[in-house]
Amino acid sequence: MTLLDVASRLSRDWRIRTLVPVLLIHVVAFALLYFFMGRFAVRNLENTQKAAAAVLLDQFQLNYQEVNHSAATVRARMLAQARSNPQVNVNVYDAQTRPIVSTGAVSPDEQAYARALLAYPNHPTAWITLRDPGVRLIGLRVIHNGTACTGCHETSPSPLGVIQMRVDLTKAVADAETSVRQKFAVLALLWLVLLLLMMWVRRRVIGDPIAKMSASLAGVSGQTTRSQDLSVLADRLDHTASHMARAEQLAALGELAAGLTHEIKNPLAGVIAALELLAAEGDSIPDQTLVREQMLAELRRVMTTIDALLRLARPQPPQRAHADVARIAREVTTLFAARMRRQGVMLNVDVADNIPVFPLDSGLIVQLMVNLLTNSMQATERGGTVSVAVQPFPRGDGVVLSVADTGRGISPENLARVFDPFFTTKEEGTGLGLAICRQIVEQHGGTIEIESQPGAGTRIVVLLPDPSSETETSHGAIAVG
Repeated sequence: MTLLDVASRLSRDWRIRTLVPVLLIHVVAFALLYFFMGRFAVRNLENTQKAAAAVLLDQFQLNYQEVNHSAATVRARMLAQARSNPQVNVNVYDAQTRPIVSTGAVSPDEQAYARALLAYPNHPTAWITLRDPGVRLIGLRVIHNGTACTGCHETSPSPLGVIQMRVDLTKAVADAETSVRQKFAVLALLWLVLLLLMMWVRRRVIGDPIAKMSASLAGVSGQTTRSQDLSVLADRLDHTASHMARAEQLAALGELAAGLTHEIKNPLAGVIAALELLAAEGDSIPDQTLVREQMLAELRRVMTTIDALLRLARPQPPQRAHADVARIAREVTTLFAARMRRQGVMLNVDVADNIPVFPLDSGLIVQLMVNLLTNSMQATERGGTVSVAVQPFPRGDGVVLSVADTGRGISPENLARVFDPFFTTKEEGTGLGLAICRQIVEQHGGTIEIESQPGAGTRIVVLLPDPSSETETSHGAIAVG
């Protein structure tokens, strides 16, 4: 068998065809996150060093003003202060940018920066970052002829010179980049361990039982000819069913991957744009804090989407305790009342007095109601109405919860897909809210139904049975007014 035959065989394997796109998505996501976090760590380091250097520059300037201006005296004071900061070099130039005092070597480039700054004497402290060779932070400030200087200098509006500071950040930046690489190496290792663990669990939970069933069928098929025929037929049926199951898995995985890629790509695109803006504009951006907050908000949006997807993929069993659905409904609607008033939406609440109390996970029920009310509020325009009703089952062995609105409604072609993960018609939605709602209801043994007409609004009805009762499972036939 040639290498080409092996590659062709692997390309037809559904497991390889499913695993490769998932691995590519993870690799791209890791690479982008590594790039962004590395840039963010270096930029934070530069800003921190810049703030510290500004304080140190103030100290050097004060020392220069308060001592006798002979070169030996000033140099001695500055060298004494520079010893505590071995990465710092300070130069003082006169009005003709001639070096007066220096704690280290003076480069032509630094002298040129000082000459350029003297052309703009009213400019605040200028900061320049050079990256070849190494990383150097240079700060320059004009020395004005102030009151403290008139004792030694004639009164003149002209500046006396420039004080310049150079901070070597090469080692600090290298250490920051090394720290980021180490953290990402640990993260990649943990991800690889998790992937191997998932493969092992899949083999133990799915692969081994199927192998045992196949071995059992093979043993039985050797007894009689008729058994052999039945075994062949069973193998064919099993093969057909496997193909159908694989096709359904691939279709569901494709939709899930497309939705997840969309929800992660958009926030990352915003972070990329913000980082490019910071790299291009730098200190000229008036409010860098706002840009960083927007970047963090987009990254938090990615984390929220991933957390919601994990809750959907690995649901925890409900922590049932006796819960008062009526009280939960009143508390949640009270929280939404003020928000709806601000949006010009009326909220009607009808909670019956005889609502039964039975075992439920109150936290999940709160999440269910919050998701339903959020969807209704977002779909209803100013002047519309959202109605919440809580009624008991006819025999008091369950609760009927309904949320209706007079919003824009849902088209028939979209109505069948509203519970699918990542399906949404909202620009800012993730498409996980109703999927999580259905999961919560099914975990409690209930049902959720939705009816809607475009332009006429939407109504969602949730039936939650009492698990301790012997009620028949046909709660879906209960009529609610």
